[in-house]
Amino acid sequence: MTGRHMERLVPAIETSLSGWNQRISTGQLNNWLKELVAATPPPVRGGKQPKILFATQAGARPPHFILFTTGFLEENYRRFIERRLREDFGFEGTPVHISMRIREKKNGVPGRASKGSVRPDRKPRGGGRR
Repeated sequence: MTGRHMERLVPAIETSLSGWNQRISTGQLNNWLKELVAATPPPVRGGKQPKILFATQAGARPPHFILFTTGFLEENYRRFIERRLREDFGFEGTPVHISMRIREKKNGVPGRASKGSVRPDRKPRGGGRR
């Protein structure tokens, strides 16, 4: 409104637009994430420390990252990852979305039937005519 610092406006817009379109390969992202977690592991929650299995960039405009984990990551640790993404990959001035996918325990989730097994909810498959 006052015209103060107008010379900073165009460079700030250009910086945020360059981050808006940027994509990071999954391999590069996971190597960076492995170093980050080794230096600063996630906090323990409920007696267990969640592990980040891997991450991928799901989209750009705005950048969206998905973290595949073994447990819930606290909000402060997700903000820490977001801040480090901004610093290390040049997402200054760009909104960065981070979501999690928590891996389910295998004991509580029913698995798929193997190829040769008989499923109780269906008739057995026949191989040919009878």
